[in-house]
Parts: sequence; structure tokens; C-alpha cells
Amino acid sequence: MFDLIDESGKDLKRHGYKINEVGNLGTSVASLLIDSSEKSQKLGLDEGEYYIITSPQIYENERAEEELAILVFDKLKKMIKDFEGKRTLIVGLGNPDIWADALGKAVTDEVFIDPLDNNNHIFKFCPNIFFSTGINTFDMVAILVKGLDIECVIVVDSLATNSLERLGKSVQLSSAGMTPGSAVNKLGKRIEKNSVGCPCFSIGVPFMIFASKFANEEGDAADGQAHTSGTAQASQAQDMLLAPKDIHENLLTMARVIGKSLNMLL
Repeated sequence: MFDLIDESGKDLKRHGYKINEVGNLGTSVASLLIDSSEKSQKLGLDEGEYYIITSPQIYENERAEEELAILVFDKLKKMIKDFEGKRTLIVGLGNPDIWADALGKAVTDEVFIDPLDNNNHIFKFCPNIFFSTGINTFDMVAILVKGLDIECVIVVDSLATNSLERLGKSVQLSSAGMTPGSAVNKLGKRIEKNSVGCPCFSIGVPFMIFASKFANEEGDAADGQAHTSGTAQASQAQDMLLAPKDIHENLLTMARVIGKSLNMLL
């Protein structure tokens, strides 16, 4: 399983995937538009817009933090058309008790709302994980969308990656929604327009990497996949997820960046 679209092993460049460098801090923006069911089936990805913004200096340079916030805002604004004033639900996925999986909660904490204002149109919700609640996240989101007359959903979650260089330094944005826990289980139902009844957008940052990436790795950089031997050939669903040692500080930085982007957008 994979979270970042260009770690799928597919040749995305043949279908319009491209990477552009921006500014002078090494930041890059990758983009892909899947605008047909044929392309969707070939790539195994849902139809929609996809962006991956990577900032290698995000934790060393304050200017990189500001640059990333603006880039995330710009891409969200491009995807979410006619956004102003819509009743919007921001869903913070993940397990708030585990730092590597707490991005959703941390981002919602950064988003400003005024619940006492009659004109407030922004709502925040952190459903926790299925194994803590016994309730699928999709079901909770669907109920809130219907009960609150939500017109737009933004889902935020931690992701997994195959690349050390991307760990905590990339932001993936999509107009195709998100499947909760897609990298580690198949229990979640996808939160997207057709399933919940309104446009759904996703924001994710990879704060976890599979341990098998480091076990008897036989390089095949062409498709970005890690190949392992012996006991390390266990599926990713059974693999151990690792996180950087400075995860606490890094996650709060990314949450601040994404929160700033959402506050500008909202």
C-alpha cells in the first residue's frame, strides 16, 4: 500500500505528472491531474487534482516555513473553487495519543473558529481511530455532513512514505478525498464527494516510514519501491512503522504551517 501518489510504482510522467522547483530554498511542487475514468483505472488513483509540495529546509529556515504555508494556501485555493462562506468541516484523522499519527488533531488545534458567532461556517472534528471508538470514521463524517448541512470537507492526516528525504517535509494535497488509515489497514471507507455528498479535499504529511525500507534493501530507485528478502518480505500492513526522533517538534511545525494556510483560506 502507499500514501504518496508517486510512490505507487506507476509511471506517472506518462500521464502528466511533473515537478517544478520554486524559490531558492530547494522547494519543489509536483502535480498530477487525473481527469478521466480511464486514467484513474490505469493508475489506481481516484479522479482529481494532486499536489506534493516538498520543502527540504522546512525545519532549518524560517523563510521555508512561510514559503510552504503560501504554497499550500495557493494550491488549496486553486482546488477549492467558490469556497468563501461555505459550511466547511475540517476532519483531523489519526490517533492523537501517538505523535507520528497526531497531525490531524494538531492541525485542527491551529484552525481558528468562532462557535458563538451566528455566521460561523467552519466546524472541526477529530474522530480518533476505529480501534478506540468502534465506529468507522466515514460513518461519523457522513452523519455530520448531513446533520450540519456541510458543503465542503477537508480531511487532514499523517501519511507513510518510502523516502527518508520526504519524512516530515512533504505535503500532499488532493481534491479526491482520503481513505482513513489507507497505508496500514483496509477497514476505512473513502471519504470523497460521491460517498458523503459534498466535495472532499485532503491534506497529508508523511511522518512514518516502513521499517522494511531499511531491512535487506535491494535498490530499485526507478520505481521508488523498497525490495526486501527473508522475513522482511512481510506486507506493509504487518510492517513496523518508524518515525523521526524529533517527531514532536517537527509535527507541530507542520501543523502550524497547514493551520496558517487554512486560516488564510477560510
